[in-house]
Amino acid sequence: MKQYGYCRISTKKQNIERQVRNILSKFPEAIIVKEVFTGTKFQGRRSLEKIINNVKSGDTIIFDSVSRMSRNADEGFKLYEELYRKNISLVFLKEPHINTDTYKKAVQNQVS
Repeated sequence: MKQYGYCRISTKKQNIERQVRNILSKFPEAIIVKEVFTGTKFQGRRSLEKIINNVKSGDTIIFDSVSRMSRNADEGFKLYEELYRKNISLVFLKEPHINTDTYKKAVQNQVS
């Protein structure tokens, strides 16, 4: 099972290293993938697309914040749902309440 840390900045003037440090502090084994691309669109973010196309059931994708995955709630939810169904764990360091493991526990508690 692999861990991917996805770090994205919108412009080359921004510093991506804070995101890298945050992810590696909690997931030191994560493979860090960096990208400079505006967050308003999912399509075109080649590094994130590459991760999504290569992850396998049981793998984890770590984001410093949900805004690094998507700025559009509709696209973000679709991607979250797609990866969740493939048994890919999603971790959002700044919003742990929406991590897929938290969601799974909530669903299990409702069913029980």
